[in-house]
Amino acid sequence: MIGAITGDVIGSVYEWRRIKTKDFPLFTPKSRFTDDTVLTVALAEAILEGADYPDLMRRYYHRHPNAGYGGMFRRWALDPQAAPYHSFGNGAAMRIAPAAYASRTLEEALEKAAHFTSCTHDHPEGIKGAQATAAAVFMARSGASRESIKSFVEDTFGYDLSRTLEEIRPHYRFDPTCQGSVPEAITAFLESTSYEDAVRNAVSLGGDSDTLACMTGAMAEAFYGGVPEETARRALGLLTDDLLGVTVRFVGEVMVPGGHRWYPWLLSLPR
Repeated sequence: MIGAITGDVIGSVYEWRRIKTKDFPLFTPKSRFTDDTVLTVALAEAILEGADYPDLMRRYYHRHPNAGYGGMFRRWALDPQAAPYHSFGNGAAMRIAPAAYASRTLEEALEKAAHFTSCTHDHPEGIKGAQATAAAVFMARSGASRESIKSFVEDTFGYDLSRTLEEIRPHYRFDPTCQGSVPEAITAFLESTSYEDAVRNAVSLGGDSDTLACMTGAMAEAFYGGVPEETARRALGLLTDDLLGVTVRFVGEVMVPGGHRWYPWLLSLPR
């Protein structure tokens, strides 16, 4: 949750100014949250309140209309009667991390990922991307090894995780599809040594940087036991009050005991 938001903020600067290096400032005056954060927090609220996720996504869109949504989502959000639009965009996977924390089993995480995704991204590749991301987060927070996560994702979803970042990076370009970004985000996590290193890996691919870093950041948070306090504070400090309030609630009420163990300082903030 915090890992996804922080990754989104860090990657936001490089979405349209792509880089192929891990040597960059984590935050700049242009750092901001994007639609990745907005829709992740919307899912967190849907889980907290047992509310209708499509309705909440539309409400969040109207509260934060300039967060950088894709055209298909924007049209869907503006039409209360709109049906799912058969998308396999990585918007399916960028927002799914809260589902992994709201699940007691891996099977439940996969079911929730499919449920919360299909209201917009009902293409099989969209659902697969969300499920693979949710599975990686759930397994990471449950103590699974990198090798176990890699094997499960490859065996279950058929993603090729054999390429290294050094092999991917030179030829990788902006790709907003699940099939063209979720495997790369997982690889960025698998090759990391820390939360920060994971996000740097993701951004350094020179692709859809905010979304890659959002997905990778969610996995890294779960695996490494949180986001470093200074880094998390910088990212959360850029959120609006409504987004921050839901985030703090979710950490305290759903990410327990992880939330209390990882972010004791966060739980003292207003909810």
